[in-house]
Amino acid sequence: MISKERPKPVVLLVSLDGGVGEQILARDGTLEIRVIDDLARVRSALSKAAADAVVVALEQPTARYAADIGALVRAMVGPILVLSQPASERPVTDMIKTGIGGYLFTTDAARLADSIRELLRGGVPMSYSVSRLVLGRARRSSGNMRAVKLGEPAGPDFITSRQREILKLLAGGHSYEDIARALSLSVNTVRTHVRTIYDRLGASTKVEAVIAAMELRLLDPEPFR
Repeated sequence: MISKERPKPVVLLVSLDGGVGEQILARDGTLEIRVIDDLARVRSALSKAAADAVVVALEQPTARYAADIGALVRAMVGPILVLSQPASERPVTDMIKTGIGGYLFTTDAARLADSIRELLRGGVPMSYSVSRLVLGRARRSSGNMRAVKLGEPAGPDFITSRQREILKLLAGGHSYEDIARALSLSVNTVRTHVRTIYDRLGASTKVEAVIAAMELRLLDPEPFR
C-alpha cells in the first residue's frame, strides 16, 4: 500500500526586509514558502495560496506597519509572526498589541522555521529579548506586577488554581470554547477569568499574558530562553 506524504504547511512570507527571512526559510525543507513584497496583497495572496500562516519580515517595526498588521489580525487572516531587526520598547509593544501570534528579532532568525511550526501548533514563539521589552511595559502598567520581583515566582494567591489551568490552556493555543469544554465551564465564565488574568499580569493580549506568566513561573519559561 502506497502511503501519501503529508502536505507541507504553506507559509505566506511578506518580504520587506531585503530578503533576510526568505534566505533563512529557503534552507528549510519542511515548509512551502510563498513570497510577496506588499502587505496590501496579503488577503488576495492568501485566497490563492490557502496559506496556513503569515510571516511578516521587516527591517524595523513602525506605527504604519503596526496599523497594517493590526488590520490583518482583525480580518482573521490566520496566525501571524513578525520578524524584525531589534527595536526599542514602544514599536515592539505596539506590534504585540496588534494581536500577532509571535515575534522574533533577527538575532534569533535561525529559529524562524521552528517558530513557524510552534505558531501552527498554537504556541507563542518569541525572542527572549522581545519578551523582556513587553514585560517591562506590563510591569509599569500594572500595580500588581510592580509588587513582583523579576524572575521570582508569584505567590500562591496571585491567581487561582482555576485561572492557572485556563492560562496554561490559553498558552497552548486553545480557544475560549475549547477551554470551556475542557473545564466544564461556560464561555462567558472563561472570558471573565481571562480578563482577571490579564489584569493581574498587566497584559492586554495573549502574548503579553504568556510572557508575564513565564517570568512569574506560572508557566514553563523554557521555550522563551
